[in-house]
Amino acid sequence: MKNMFSTVMLAAGLITTQSCMPKKNNETVTDAYVDKKEVTLTAAERKAKFEKQKWERVERRRIANEKRVMREPTYTDKKGKLVYNKAEIEPAYIGGKEAMRSYLRDNLKYPQEEFDKKDEAVVFVDFVVDKDGIVREVEVTEDTNENVDANFRSEAARVVSSMPKWTPGRQHGKAVDVKFSVPISFVL
Repeated sequence: MKNMFSTVMLAAGLITTQSCMPKKNNETVTDAYVDKKEVTLTAAERKAKFEKQKWERVERRRIANEKRVMREPTYTDKKGKLVYNKAEIEPAYIGGKEAMRSYLRDNLKYPQEEFDKKDEAVVFVDFVVDKDGIVREVEVTEDTNENVDANFRSEAARVVSSMPKWTPGRQHGKAVDVKFSVPISFVL
């Protein structure tokens, strides 16, 4: 009786295992199993996925910045200057966001190697806008820039470093040095 029960259980296990495996030859494969190499996204799906990932990273970045501001509202940079992590009035690109988009569109160079591979990325660049509106201390940190190619990072840092003057941030009515961050998108 035990042998018969064991045989029945073994047969049931084999049938279950075989029914979960992909079919061979020209038979259809269930949706549960799809070879990742065969999956191709349409341009619209790829763009939607990219935008979703971008906004998830923007949100993570925003939360991390809020925590940093709560911990330390100011810090002293390498030159001994006081820098605000957030000011009452934030720095602003002269001409506004549309002018900054135009500047980036005109000056950003898509790295050829990444263009050839059809890679896309968003790079978050941190920098200080000093009390005179000059962009300094440009850096691309690992914070939410994980898995971003070095070519994208260096180009984003280059274009931010060459930005014209900004309107400086203000604290208690005075122009002050303020840490700022912008996402730079490389999209085909």
